[in-house]
This record gives sequence, structure tokens and C-alpha cells, in this order.
Amino acid sequence: MSDILVGRQPICDRRLGIHGYELLYRSDTAPPGSPGFDGNVATATVAINSIMQIGLDQIVGEKRAFVNMTREFLLQGHYRVLPPEKVVLEVLEDVEPEEDLLLAVREAKELGYPIALDDFVHHERLEPLIDLAELIKVEVPALDDDGLRRHADDLKRRGKTILAEKLETHEEFEFCRDAGYDLFQGFFYCKPNVVHQKAVTSNRLALLQLVSKVQDVDFDIDEIEQIVAQDVSLTFMLLKTVNSVTFALRNPVESIQQALVMLGQSNLRRCVTLLMMMGFEEKPQALLMTALVRARVCEKLGDRPGDERDGRYFSVGLLSVLDALTDQPMEQILGTMPLADTIKQAILTYAGPWGRTLQVAVACEQADDETARSLGFSAERVQEVYFDAMHWAGEVYGDLLGPKAVV
Repeated sequence: MSDILVGRQPICDRRLGIHGYELLYRSDTAPPGSPGFDGNVATATVAINSIMQIGLDQIVGEKRAFVNMTREFLLQGHYRVLPPEKVVLEVLEDVEPEEDLLLAVREAKELGYPIALDDFVHHERLEPLIDLAELIKVEVPALDDDGLRRHADDLKRRGKTILAEKLETHEEFEFCRDAGYDLFQGFFYCKPNVVHQKAVTSNRLALLQLVSKVQDVDFDIDEIEQIVAQDVSLTFMLLKTVNSVTFALRNPVESIQQALVMLGQSNLRRCVTLLMMMGFEEKPQALLMTALVRARVCEKLGDRPGDERDGRYFSVGLLSVLDALTDQPMEQILGTMPLADTIKQAILTYAGPWGRTLQVAVACEQADDETARSLGFSAERVQEVYFDAMHWAGEVYGDLLGPKAVV
């Protein structure tokens, strides 16, 4: 597994809960689009590594995995290594609907595999595949507004579940949702919705103030206690977080002072940043999970044997979605926080060792092994850390913020 990265991209429902994940693949020997790229090898690598080496439960939890299917992979029936109750088979846009292919897709459907059409734009030749598919992934950038509406109306009349893919903005998401699309894919949720920009509430300002305070090397615990004690909801959130499985303390903690003393500086930094996540729990699951995964990846990649854990790695990963959490431009919201310049620049420009790990964490989301290698990390090490982060984030999210099935 040393030369590949398997990533995942969330697929959201109309309320921006996580419906499933598309598995992404990259190889340092032949990336997609290059002359040496073999789509069959790509699909096989995703399937085999997911099942045999990693395990779908660790990657997607109780959600479904969407896996690209090439013509050869379908004809040979290699998809059968994947459990039908856990995956959706995506027929790629360049697969021609010839008779042998249609027979193979029909067989997969009879075996219980849901069929999806990827990067879909309607064409007469695709009609036989449309009839077999349960889910159609409409390629949003390839259509204008009228085209998106026509596709939605036609496919809904035919009883299909329709997914709007490659969404880049909240405006695109809202348009497609209003047009009748059921599912949504893209990194729009990681961007601030500045059209609906709101003032940051006093409770959230206190959370952001706490995050800023604990970045100092010699922060004052009494000052932290004062900030928390002024807000009942903050006190409740702190105690809930400290008593969660995340910190695995032996005895329940019942007071702010006891919590701060037992945690210590490093764990307190992590606790406060997790508190911030709880304060934005109305945000999409995909965004909160992205923040947690990035934080864990940064923390693990920043660990140095024999050194005290540097809490700035974790914080940089978590704060990297601060613009989307607050619906404000990143430079603007960072300007209101007394963070060290090293932290701000790590988030804004990937500067320094903290920025370097953040850049790798972001690259993981697209299975971008080239970026990881260029920054001195092996694909094998990054993959190990990334899957650890996904598993950890699923446990933390379930324990603090919502159902454990989210992963």
C-alpha cells in the first residue's frame, strides 16, 4: 500500500448530514489522466485495499461507500469482493453501454448492488444505463441553470435519486436543493457562506477567546477558569467534553478547576478546541468531521518521539475551517483573534511546520499523494495517519456531537 492513497469525499443529504462517501484513489506511479494511468488498476486498488487491508467500517462506518467501476471491472465481476450492503457501484462516464456491459450491470443489480451513473449529462445513448441505475450523479459544472432543472425534473419523474456533484459554492448547493436534487457532493461546505454572514454570538466569541488563550505557551489556568465560569453553557460543555471517552479519565470531573488541573496544558488545548466544535454543532456534519480529521492528522504528523506534544498542530488543523464555521473570510476572522502569527500564517499560507502538516491533511481529502511526498511524507505513513484520524474523529463526533454512525 506504500504507493497509493485512498481518500474519501462526503456525500451529503438535503440537511447536509452525511449520506455516504465516495472513495478516491491516487497513485504516485500513474495518477488519473496520465498516459500510464489504468482505471482498472485504480478501481481494483481501492476495492482490495479498502476491504483486505483497511476495512470499509474504518473508512465509512455505517455509511455507504461509492466506488468507481470501469468497464473491465464490471465485465469480470471483480466488484463482488465488495459487500453489496456497504457500497454503491458508480459506472464511469466513459463506459459505453454495449450489450455485454449492460448484461454485467444488470447482473450486479440482481446481486443487490445499487448502481449509480457518474458525471452524468443526458445523452440518448445512455438510456439503457439510466433504466438500470437507481442513482444519477449530475455533473453541475457541465450544465446551466435550465439544464440542471430539466435534468432534475426528468430524472425525478423516472423515480431516480439524483445527486448534484462538483458543487463549489453554497449558492450552487441551494439552487440544486431547490431544484429537487436529493444528494450533494463537493467541497462547498468547507467554504464560508458569506451571503448569509452573521455576527458571531457572545457565546461563540467566548469560545474563540478560549482557543486564542490556550495557544500561549504559559497560559494562565485561573484566567481560563474565569472565562469558562462566566458562561453556564461553556461550563456544561467543558465538563461534558472532559468526561467523554476522548480523554478517558478514570473518575468523573465535577468542577471547572478540577477539570483544568486534571487535563494539563496539552489536553486542555485539545479540549478547548473541541469545545469550539460543540459550539457550532448546527453546521454540516461533513464540515465538523473535516475539521476533526484535519486536526488529528496534523497532530499525528507533528508528533516527534521524545518531544512534548505540540498542541499547535491540532489547533491549526481544527481552525483551518474557521471561515466556514463563522461564515466570515478567513483573514477577517483570524484578525479578531489574538493568535500567534505563526498559527495565522500556517492556516492562511501553509507556512512553517504546522502549515506543512495542514497542507498534507488537506491533500488527504483528495488522496493527493504527490503533495504528501513533496513535503517529505511517505504515502504509507500519511495513509496510516489519515485512517487513524477518520476512526478517531468518528468516535469523537459520536461522543460529543451526534450519532456514532457518522464516521
